[in-house]
Amino acid sequence: MGTEWFHIVVMVKSTLTSPSVGRPREFELDDAVRKAMGVFWDRGYHDASLPELLEGMELSRGSFYKAFVDKRGVYLRALDVYIDDAIRKTGEILHSNSSPKAAIREAFSRQAEESSGKEGLRGCFVVLSAVEMLPADDEVSARIARLFRRLQDLYAAAIIRAQALGEIDPGLDERTLARFLVCQIQGMRVLGKAGAARDATKAMVDFALKPLD
Repeated sequence: MGTEWFHIVVMVKSTLTSPSVGRPREFELDDAVRKAMGVFWDRGYHDASLPELLEGMELSRGSFYKAFVDKRGVYLRALDVYIDDAIRKTGEILHSNSSPKAAIREAFSRQAEESSGKEGLRGCFVVLSAVEMLPADDEVSARIARLFRRLQDLYAAAIIRAQALGEIDPGLDERTLARFLVCQIQGMRVLGKAGAARDATKAMVDFALKPLD
């Protein structure tokens, strides 16, 4: 009798701790979120329909609701993924060169590249989200504010390292410079959405980085 009860307890515990039937596994969820990001990026939050999301994410209606609850849930998760990617990539570039000033130029040049051509026309997912959702949406506002704050932190830290090496005037305020650079980057992304030419965008880099000389 004791053995039978032991097997029953094991079976119940296994059922409770295993993923729900029909629920995508974690790596499938991450992939689905990135696909949803593409739909929101192209359509916007309000115009993206559930059928479009299901098709783009390659999920059934049941799996979608089990994983994300609703459209807003997957939208916020997609925004988080985009923001985390942007912070990680910027941090990697700003630490990729023994010369912090050169690393800043590289990070800025990458943004200029992404602000032209086909990629430029698509625009920045965060900028598009800000235009569509702010100022009314507090959750989206908090996420976007976090992105800009973290980017400014990363650039400010790189500026401090460059000042320590004598590459940038130590008398300049690193926070003001960092804020200026982030503003310039977002401006380039908006111009890219309007069809800025690649050569014109690249030419802006030298002017934008003049304060660092």
